[in-house]
Amino acid sequence: MSDDFFNSDMRFFLENRIDWPRYLRLKNGAPVDAAGELEDWHAILRTAADICTEIAPMARAGWHDEVVLEDGVVRVPPHIAKAYDLLKQAGLVCLPVSPRWGGAGSSMFLNSALLEMLSRTDASLMTIVGLQGGAAIDIEKYGSDELRDYWLPRFTSGEVQGSMDLTEPNAGSDLGGILTRVTEEDGRFFIDGSKIFITNGGCDVHLVLARDAATFEQSKGTTNGLCLLLCPRVLRDGQTNGMRVSRVERKMGIHGSPTCAVEFEHAEGFLLGERGNGFRAMLDLMNNARIGVSAQGLGIAEAAFHQARNYARERVQFGQPIIRQPLVKSMLTLMALDIQAARALLYHTCTLVDVCDAIASHLASDREDPEFDRAALQKEYEHNHQLVRFLTPLCKFLATETASEVARKGVQIHGGLGFMAESAAGQYLADSIITTIYEGTSEIQASFALREMAKGALFTLLDDTKIQLGNLRQRFPEQTAQLDCGIEQLGATLPSLLGDPSYALLNAKRVSEMVITIIVGVELLEQATVSPERTVLASAYINRKILEVDMHARRIQSGDVTRLERYDRILGLTD
Repeated sequence: MSDDFFNSDMRFFLENRIDWPRYLRLKNGAPVDAAGELEDWHAILRTAADICTEIAPMARAGWHDEVVLEDGVVRVPPHIAKAYDLLKQAGLVCLPVSPRWGGAGSSMFLNSALLEMLSRTDASLMTIVGLQGGAAIDIEKYGSDELRDYWLPRFTSGEVQGSMDLTEPNAGSDLGGILTRVTEEDGRFFIDGSKIFITNGGCDVHLVLARDAATFEQSKGTTNGLCLLLCPRVLRDGQTNGMRVSRVERKMGIHGSPTCAVEFEHAEGFLLGERGNGFRAMLDLMNNARIGVSAQGLGIAEAAFHQARNYARERVQFGQPIIRQPLVKSMLTLMALDIQAARALLYHTCTLVDVCDAIASHLASDREDPEFDRAALQKEYEHNHQLVRFLTPLCKFLATETASEVARKGVQIHGGLGFMAESAAGQYLADSIITTIYEGTSEIQASFALREMAKGALFTLLDDTKIQLGNLRQRFPEQTAQLDCGIEQLGATLPSLLGDPSYALLNAKRVSEMVITIIVGVELLEQATVSPERTVLASAYINRKILEVDMHARRIQSGDVTRLERYDRILGLTD
């Protein structure tokens, strides 16, 4: 069972799709023991898989158990507390932090694989561990030496947990609406205001985005003048800080994950990064969180697929298991293809993040290595960083929409049983829905991707893709020809999108899906060069999805902004 959690796709990517010797040499300098490091990472993921195997039954049994607020203290269900303790004892609650403070300094790929496993086991537990690492990384990057030395060992040991406090009643995706304010008094900072829908809001350390009172009126409605502050529930002198959880929300799914309303009443906070430039610091946390939620969606989808496939093998109707029924077989196959696609895009993006991180480490050091030219590395960093900004919202869009669709099909395969409250299939569906919403809805992610396209990221990506296709063409002539056609169709839609921003936004999801098809198709062919049995997977994906690219292209080219006027009439929005 543990091999099932640390699945063959993770192992394949770990062993075949990342240039670890180059990564390690850039990250840490020579000498490099890539084989030893690889074995250590295998050991970490095997340990995580063993723990997931142990906690999976109690997570399923305790799925209905809710978080409660008792005397101002947020209490998670017993199975969540026990699972967290097991991860804490194994040193798995804060992998990305540097070893200097007790972390593993793990790559984004390694952390995403861990979060995928945890999500497959218990999506609620993943939110706690995901925020643990995300908050700690922001403290490591933007905190003072004093803050890092005090807090980070507590994060890596699991003594404290973290949250990011962004959302307010009038500030969801639009962070320009933030009204919580921070006031400086004799060099100290104090926060007043309210936050809602705060995941893990009963934790010990909150990273709070608040508007600087000194420029409040001038900056209101924009992301200027925002500060990111570390706000502990208990101050270092033992005094309770001026913050409290006023409410714990009840939700459709992820019942074991605390979602809280938090009030700040002159709570002391400690500045992370530059005053008034907190939005930039928060972007790092948000982008890492989007990668994390992508892994969460992927884990839920994997769990729902295995549940449905196992049930279809056991459920006999009309004298045979229903997995033999063509329509059921088709549903399961599409579920498997969609999961593979989401994983390919996520892990490909994680690799780019890790390369950027390694290059940044090398450039920030005074190391001289004849293998690396600094000017070339700087150019590579800028190139990859542009792609990461583009691909991150696409990852979140694809993985979470895949989770929702795969889980819904899982319920369908279970029939009436899937609709019952005790059904695992129904529970996966309930858990999946939030992934398409928090950290920015799917629609927001598509619009973010469109914005990056407008900055030139699409042309950068397509230039890279054409080179890859050229290298793959001799081995996969049919599939590369299909992807070439897809690139042409994508290019043909651009004039229709450039004329009106509203029409471009209307088609943001269609364009995103077209781009995803091309990226994933190439990645799956790259995998097939190493593992020929994956050719069937790549061909099936490309054959299916290239038809959708054609459909999207025709739809975009056939319409114009007057479609929005028709929508207004249908919805009764005309005067």
